[in-house]
Amino acid sequence: MILKYKNLKDEYIGLFNDQEKCDFVLTDVLFAFNEIYKIIDDSKTNTILEIGSGTSILLNELSKCFPNKKFFGLDPHQRGYSGYEKISKKISNTKNLSLIHHDFKEFNSEYSFDLIFSFNVFEHLQDQNEYIKKIDYLLSTTGKSIILCPNYDFPYEPHFIIPIIRNKEITYKIFKNKINKHEKRTGEIGLWNGLNFCSKKKISNFLNKNNFVFKFDASIKDRFFKRIDDDQSSYFKKRQGVVAKIAKLARFLYLDKIIFDIFKIPFPYMKLIIEKKKK
Repeated sequence: MILKYKNLKDEYIGLFNDQEKCDFVLTDVLFAFNEIYKIIDDSKTNTILEIGSGTSILLNELSKCFPNKKFFGLDPHQRGYSGYEKISKKISNTKNLSLIHHDFKEFNSEYSFDLIFSFNVFEHLQDQNEYIKKIDYLLSTTGKSIILCPNYDFPYEPHFIIPIIRNKEITYKIFKNKINKHEKRTGEIGLWNGLNFCSKKKISNFLNKNNFVFKFDASIKDRFFKRIDDDQSSYFKKRQGVVAKIAKLARFLYLDKIIFDIFKIPFPYMKLIIEKKKK
């Protein structure tokens, strides 16, 4: 199953106030859809929960592809993305799609879930370890969780497109004006304060210490580069600006393999798959 940007835009453009915001959301929907689709297509995956469902467009598309499976979207619509609530409310609950306006920390469910996933949400959580523990509680006995998010082991902040200078506090002092202008321009007030820099190394240490079965999908690197090349709206490439150009050049010269495969420099994005803990 392949989603086309043009088809998505034709259906959802009326929900947005401007073209740029529409492109921002739909390019992410296309990428996330392709990362999640295969596991939902598995016959063992029948109940699906998205944490941080935002506009709910991704879930809406998935629920149409799998009408016999149950989808749930959970989002409090806070921390810089409150505008997404208006869009989500225009997407109706259906017999196989339920949208829940609630904070994850207080969320309880009569269901256990075969798949719980989050896309570019993990870095916004205050307590990432507690999130992982609660996900494990909500998973079915054979369930899995997928987390797609930036990897801050690589010193780059993708929301604001700035380098990370040592830590979050110092980075803010150096790029304060740029950060504040971005939040004002996009309406995402509080976005910076809500970021919790997550790293592959830190997460791995926690998961190993607590005996989780997990793996990082290393092939996400190739698909991320492909996204820069093939983005159907050209928005992702445009938004990343010089970073996208450098990435394309590195790919062309095979520098990406030297940097990430030989020298093992952390890739700035990760896909984490965690299995339900065995009792």
